[in-house]
Amino acid sequence: MRFNQDMITHHRQTIQLAELAADRSSSSYVRGLSKKLIAGEEADIQVMSTWLRSWQAPVPSEQDAKTGSELRAGPGFDRRWLTVLSKQFDHGIQMAEVVRAAGRHGPTLQLADRLITEQRAQLADITKQLA
Repeated sequence: MRFNQDMITHHRQTIQLAELAADRSSSSYVRGLSKKLIAGEEADIQVMSTWLRSWQAPVPSEQDAKTGSELRAGPGFDRRWLTVLSKQFDHGIQMAEVVRAAGRHGPTLQLADRLITEQRAQLADITKQLA
């Protein structure tokens, strides 16, 4: 349950970060990735929120964490954005690995496995972009 609550907050932070790219990025790669992230994270939030409500557990409220707000448009934005996103993915992978090792809810474990696989692949792709 706690993982789902924390991951909803984490996903919302990723969405906030991704939304910045729409106005500030000059890279088609970054803009495309940000659109993909928003859609995927929103879908995951819906699933986890449904689980939490079925367990009569609180769903984290929308919060305005201003994730990435220090990233200004202009030269270097895309590189800085990818670097911040990489750190966000690293944190998400760590969270998912913890629940995968100790969790009991089958669908949550499947979600954690998928997140680990997807975010590791995205990190590898980002590393290529930053090279």
